[in-house]
Amino acid sequence: MDQPVGRFERRPLTCVWEITLGCNARCLCCGSAAGAPRPDELDSHEALCLARDLALLGCERVTLMGGEPLVRADWPDIARCLATGGVVVEMVSNGLELNQATAIEIVAAGVHSVSVSIDGTEPTHDKLRNSAGAFRRAMAAVRAARAVGLPVGVVTQVNRANLGELDALYRALLDAGALGWQLQLSEAMGRCTDRELLLSPRELPRLERFILDVVAEGRLWTYGADNIGYMSPNEPVLRSGKGAADRCWRGCQAGLGVLGITSNGTVRGCLALPAAFDEVNIRQRSVREIWADERAFAYNRVPGTKVLRGACGRCPFARVCAAGCSSLCFAATGTLGDNPYCLFRLSREHPGAPAP
Repeated sequence: MDQPVGRFERRPLTCVWEITLGCNARCLCCGSAAGAPRPDELDSHEALCLARDLALLGCERVTLMGGEPLVRADWPDIARCLATGGVVVEMVSNGLELNQATAIEIVAAGVHSVSVSIDGTEPTHDKLRNSAGAFRRAMAAVRAARAVGLPVGVVTQVNRANLGELDALYRALLDAGALGWQLQLSEAMGRCTDRELLLSPRELPRLERFILDVVAEGRLWTYGADNIGYMSPNEPVLRSGKGAADRCWRGCQAGLGVLGITSNGTVRGCLALPAAFDEVNIRQRSVREIWADERAFAYNRVPGTKVLRGACGRCPFARVCAAGCSSLCFAATGTLGDNPYCLFRLSREHPGAPAP
């Protein structure tokens, strides 16, 4: 069936901006294969112009990430420009260089909050991050942020290496003073080429149960990211953290309310999507022109472009869910429209099956 799409937001509510592909780690599960900066990354003048354009476009929130955003020398100027324009600025860091002095600098630049990537207990995190001592430095980064009053959360990629130790990591995050925890699936993209590392759809109920248990405990605001779901009876709780279950999956928002920008200025509907979904570069057209073009991001904006097939085409939630996270669906199948990583689909195909 064709998936009808409503009008896109006249402004992007959220932008995720990879300000550099440079990174001080070589993580085994890195979706962008970060390491060396791109040879044609935006210079300071171009980056500041883009920051001003995002503010003028009315973008509410911008997340600065990489690579590792802190290795770009002018990151404070970019953050400050966005914040001065009324944008809520957030940052995702691997924590390797996030000490108390850096945390103070982050606050001074107007950054609202920071998320530190931590992917398991110490041995697992250090192995996945390909860096001895990475876990201790990441946990120290959480404490350093808390010490200066900077709101700090943690982002964890869930895979077979760490699925069994999430509870131990949860206890460590509570001890460190983390305020929030986002769990997301590792996907087959970038440097993450070992498919044996990835969870299978059949393993999703175990992850869902863990998230629900943490939410029920009420000690840490915890939720499943866009590539975990969809449409199980627990959907609102799974996506809402703690407190009121007031959120629900409503389809991939790439190019509708979400915008992604690579370090060389290429625009995508979502930064998690691969280069096959690139629009144009801001060196050719301004980000405001790209966003205003109703033909852009056609897979989500133009009716009939994304065709739901198989179980997704027959699903009663098809018009709302639209085959879940586009990045996950494409990484798993090479196409859009039939997403095997779906809790509702799993409940139908394997009713009553226990979680592995």
